[in-house]
Amino acid sequence: TPLYFLGITHTHHAPTPQLSYHTPTVIITMFSQATRSIASTAARRAAVRSTTRAASSVSARVVAAPLANKLSALALLAATTTAAIVKNNQDNYVVSCDKLPVEGVAGTNQERTFLAVKPDGVQRGLIGDIIARFEKRGYKLVGLKMVWPTEEMAGNHYKDLAKKPFYPGLCKFFSSGPIICMCWEGKDIIAQGRQMLGETQPLASKPGSIRGDYSIDLGRNICHGSDSPESAAHELNMWFPEGVNDWKKTVDAWVYE
Repeated sequence: TPLYFLGITHTHHAPTPQLSYHTPTVIITMFSQATRSIASTAARRAAVRSTTRAASSVSARVVAAPLANKLSALALLAATTTAAIVKNNQDNYVVSCDKLPVEGVAGTNQERTFLAVKPDGVQRGLIGDIIARFEKRGYKLVGLKMVWPTEEMAGNHYKDLAKKPFYPGLCKFFSSGPIICMCWEGKDIIAQGRQMLGETQPLASKPGSIRGDYSIDLGRNICHGSDSPESAAHELNMWFPEGVNDWKKTVDAWVYE
């Protein structure tokens, strides 16, 4: 007998039950039951997982407790030391929500200077060595690019020497090939940078300085460095009008007290 009241027909020629398209209520009921069954199973599994995690957590705490007791003194010491390092580091930096000017802040760990490897230093392949010296000293490179300056750019760079007899030749040489423009940041970088470069006259430069090690002739003295905060501001704004990169070195705590 066909089961019309369930919306299912059953004949000898079609042993598989078929759903009638005229009984949407039955279909909805069947899906609802299946959904409840799946949800019930998922809930039971979630409960088991939750119980297992809770038990594992308790076990882990019980096992780890003796080790935690042994390490508590070391943890306290590490936390205290870290806090002291962070405090000292913050004291040496200017705290501000505004971006630093390209020349940095003179007299702080964020003082900046302009350094250039001149055409002779570029031709002699000394770029890497010069950068390495400043990095190993602990200073931070925040700007770097290669530029082939025009004579006009060279003249603007050396405008404070415009009345000197060697000024035309200096500008011509400075624009004779590409130079490496750099912005370095760190404590006393203007004065320290000048010492690391050496004297303008190579003969007067101490061994160990860049000019003392690599330069012979006054007209080929390899590099340039700002000699004051004012000249650093002028040169950095000239060569890096787009600005430089403000970033933090993770090793500064091992460079600064």
